[in-house]
Amino acid sequence: MNIEIAKKFFKIIILTLLISYGLDKLVFFGLNKISDKVMSGQSIGKLNQFLFIKDSTDFLVFGNSRANRHIDVDLFSENGYNMGIDGIGIAYNSTLINTLLEDKKQLVLVHIDTKNFFDADYDGSDIRGLKTKYQRDTDITSALEKSGQLSVLQKFYYSMNYNGNAIGITKNYFRPSYNYKTYNGYDPISVSPDQESMRDTVLSNFDSDKECSDNHEVNVIALDYLKSIKTFVDKSPNKTFLFVTSPIYNDTCSADNTKLNQIMQDLGLNYWDYSNLYKDIKDNSLWKDATHMSKKGAEAFSKLLIEKFKIIISKD
Repeated sequence: MNIEIAKKFFKIIILTLLISYGLDKLVFFGLNKISDKVMSGQSIGKLNQFLFIKDSTDFLVFGNSRANRHIDVDLFSENGYNMGIDGIGIAYNSTLINTLLEDKKQLVLVHIDTKNFFDADYDGSDIRGLKTKYQRDTDITSALEKSGQLSVLQKFYYSMNYNGNAIGITKNYFRPSYNYKTYNGYDPISVSPDQESMRDTVLSNFDSDKECSDNHEVNVIALDYLKSIKTFVDKSPNKTFLFVTSPIYNDTCSADNTKLNQIMQDLGLNYWDYSNLYKDIKDNSLWKDATHMSKKGAEAFSKLLIEKFKIIISKD
């Protein structure tokens, strides 16, 4: 009798799993149909636009909010795109770089934040920002599986990968944040007159006497993703890669900069560190806060980058 009950219970469990699996795939299909039409917002729109245009552009920027706010792509190319996304790290960037066509001629600028690269707590979890493309894009799916950042349930119930994004996707589906056809991914920060006094207070209170330890250790996960980019660089002779750290108001510690610069040299990557570019120029109009430049600062920095790049190209 107990065996029969156990068999029935087992059949119910199997049936429940099959039904839930089928429902999950229906929900996943429906969410895909909606999300594929969203081309605005950072929930998925910017990623969709990137995946759509990435192999037809001449210039691409990768990085976090400092890349997004600091690199004016129009100064480099009429056909460029800034894929900077708030809060992401090198795992996210490395994965997207590895989706590019290897033989396509492009200039690729990768923004590296020195401090984040030496963050002992960095675990590569920013790659989860790509989870909506799990089982939809071969390269992204492979990177997600390798990362170990998806749970067993997420690998079984695909619709779970839309958790946390559904509201933003729905909002931009019905009311797009902007016209993506005229959007190049660059989002400069304008500082209003009302915000200037707050900015000046923040900058005046910036801790310029912060202690600096010489015991900086590179995060091994970040380093592995950097090496993955290096592997792609070596396979893509038609592409020109630039690795850049944009300015901060006052970088009081140079130990990590020195170590990262050495790592870049060892890997044979072209790296420009501009952390203290404006250290001695006390012009607050260049800044929104201690780590983000204003539109004025970003455009001045972008012009400097493009002029240096032109000089290097002319010498080759």
